[in-house]
Amino acid sequence: MQLPFQKYLGPLIARRRTKKIQEEYGKIGGGSPLEKWTTIQAQGMVEILDKECPETAPHQFYIGFRYNEPSIQTAVEKIRKDGMKRVVAFSQYFQYSCTTSGSNLNNLYKFQKMYDQNGEISWSFIDRWATNPLLVKVFATSIQKAIEKLPLEHRSTAPILFSAHSVPLRTVAKGDPYPCEVSGTVEHVVAELRNRNVKNPYRLIWQSKVGPLPWLEPATDKVITQLGASNCKACVISPIAFTSDHIETLFELGIEYRELAQKHGIEHYIVADPPNDNPQFIRCLAELVKSHLNGTDSENNQIFMRCPGCQSEQCEITKKWILNQRI
Repeated sequence: MQLPFQKYLGPLIARRRTKKIQEEYGKIGGGSPLEKWTTIQAQGMVEILDKECPETAPHQFYIGFRYNEPSIQTAVEKIRKDGMKRVVAFSQYFQYSCTTSGSNLNNLYKFQKMYDQNGEISWSFIDRWATNPLLVKVFATSIQKAIEKLPLEHRSTAPILFSAHSVPLRTVAKGDPYPCEVSGTVEHVVAELRNRNVKNPYRLIWQSKVGPLPWLEPATDKVITQLGASNCKACVISPIAFTSDHIETLFELGIEYRELAQKHGIEHYIVADPPNDNPQFIRCLAELVKSHLNGTDSENNQIFMRCPGCQSEQCEITKKWILNQRI
């Protein structure tokens, strides 16, 4: 439900945020590298698939973003023009949220209906993979490398801050699985680190709040401030919900919060690398698709369940479409 003031406040926030984001992009080179990294990851993935899965080769990737080009609409249109009959919708959000994967699936439904009215394309879905063993190893190794950049006296005591994109509390209250799935990733990564004798303390924290409504906390900036106030001199940040560098890692974590950490006395602030072009991550993508195509993956029926508090008619329609694809 939209409150009366929101229709006036929303556009104002949007205008201010647009100007702010333009300034932030200017500080990281003028644009987001997200498409570049996604393309590199996808190219590496299909190269592996073409070599190791000749029975389904050649493989082709299509990128579809929610808010910019190449968009989901552009991707579906091209898929149709290319005459594809079998498509795997592979979400690049490890952890499922109605605000991300769910929203994208709704968009996918809309555009596949627009361009494939007779249902000639067969779709299947990889919608979440938060605890995939290879993904866990990628993050654990990245964190280890970040810890090694710290002075020796801080390497075993510096807190590891797992920072994920926050979501509104009203979304969580409806039963969105995102907080639990992010927590699952964190716990598996920590278990892997413990197996490697990395014993640092850790916390899961939340970044990138937008607007005045309550969002999931503790907020990354508040935690950094509190650590500085407690005389913490070193910390490692792991962007645990991101596949690659973009504005949330390069500017928010890499510039804005680094300056905040220094302001509050944290002398050694290290941001662990997201997967980017890590060969093990690209192998992870390929293995997920391989097992999906040959039917050896354990199908996750979570995709069929709506949030208990969901009232979206579109969500119900999309879920039925997804179920019918399996039938």
